[in-house]
Amino acid sequence: MKNLGWKIISIILLLIQFVLFRIIASNEEWVEYYYSRGFFKIITRFLRTITGWTNVSVGLILVYALSVFLVYTIIKTIFRISKKEVSLKQIAINFLAYVSPIYLFFMLTWGLAYHKKPLEKILNLNTKAIKNQEVITLAKELIDSTNITRARIPDSKLRDLTFEKVFAKAPLGYGNLETRYSFLNYTTPSIKKASGSDLLAYMSTSGVYMFPTGEANVNTNNMIYDAPYVTTHEMAHQLGFASEEEANYLAYLACKNNPDAVFQYSAYYGTVFRALNKVWEIDSTYSKMLFDRLSPAVKADREKERQVWKKFRNPIQVYVVGPFYDLFLKSNGQEQGSRSYDLVIDLMVAERRKGLKK
Repeated sequence: MKNLGWKIISIILLLIQFVLFRIIASNEEWVEYYYSRGFFKIITRFLRTITGWTNVSVGLILVYALSVFLVYTIIKTIFRISKKEVSLKQIAINFLAYVSPIYLFFMLTWGLAYHKKPLEKILNLNTKAIKNQEVITLAKELIDSTNITRARIPDSKLRDLTFEKVFAKAPLGYGNLETRYSFLNYTTPSIKKASGSDLLAYMSTSGVYMFPTGEANVNTNNMIYDAPYVTTHEMAHQLGFASEEEANYLAYLACKNNPDAVFQYSAYYGTVFRALNKVWEIDSTYSKMLFDRLSPAVKADREKERQVWKKFRNPIQVYVVGPFYDLFLKSNGQEQGSRSYDLVIDLMVAERRKGLKK
């Protein structure tokens, strides 16, 4: 086997890396202050500086190209196995040798972010023993806020709004939050319309943070009134918040604290249906009653969005992409997997609890 020496060394280093990162990840304080607020901020800002000058989704193009190359390599390897040109042992050694540097790059640029100090601890939010009535009360308040903010937006404003305008205004919300939470300092934007948005939609992806390039990519199939929430969610990832419920919560805060009316509507639109889903788990009949409280304009927005994403629904999304992403999240410490997105409601209930105590 060619270059066997360096491959064995690479595999040994993979094992050392795994143990070392496990030790580091076990201490959330280390990860928070030395990685998230230190190394990660430096490296991600550097990456955004490199990619921010162009509107092209550099990271996604690289992923698409690598995916094609990977498929080609797999097919080629199968043929080589069938011709007995290579053994399974050789394939395993090659695979582990190349995984080693990839694993190192992933952990340094993104993987450790899953093990930072939880946002609820940073903000002193109590998410313990949330009662059903608290969820229902929150849902009612979100319905009222959604209706009120939607009524302030003329349809002409939505027609004139573009993704480029959303991207330009998005940092304003984080700028306002920074006055209270210095760790939410956001500079050097690198926010893009996702290349191959339809392909991402077939994978049920409304937005994606590309950690190799530091880019926040937003699917152009998103409705324009949902785009601010999706954009600020991906920006939260750029700030080092890997947890999906935390990114959702920060998106809610960033949109709510943005002076633009569409952003404020997006804050509530992006969370009210998650709250209603939570109520559905408590009492499905009552959840339907609450849904009927939404204004005709909000319901129309929801139906437009549903129709757009419905055409992308497919078996691969349900039986392959969904389970794989769920496994990815769980393997990175997100116990709820894909369901973690809805845990934003727990953080919002905790925020309400804290507000009521003041």
